[in-house]
Amino acid sequence: MRILAPIALALALAGCAYPVSTVEQGAAASGLYVKFAPAGATLEVDGAPAGQAVVFDGKKAVYPVSPGKHRVVVRGAGGVVYDKDIYVGAGSKVAVEITQ
Repeated sequence: MRILAPIALALALAGCAYPVSTVEQGAAASGLYVKFAPAGATLEVDGAPAGQAVVFDGKKAVYPVSPGKHRVVVRGAGGVVYDKDIYVGAGSKVAVEITQ
């Protein structure tokens, strides 16, 4: 009996395994777009140039960003026309509205 108990315990433990799982998030990509961008205006996100602001109009294209806080700057011919920190939620698209 003394020999059978350790053997039974070893066989019971041999059948155990850690579960294998995969986590996938189903949220759509996050992004931002510029409404009413002046002609020739450029977009900067977190200090990096993103290109012409009119390209990211929300219809043709949205500038992809990770969820969280971002510094957004839009520069026109006369200087900075928009400079704010914005928060983009997971799976959301945020409009940067230029008011003149």
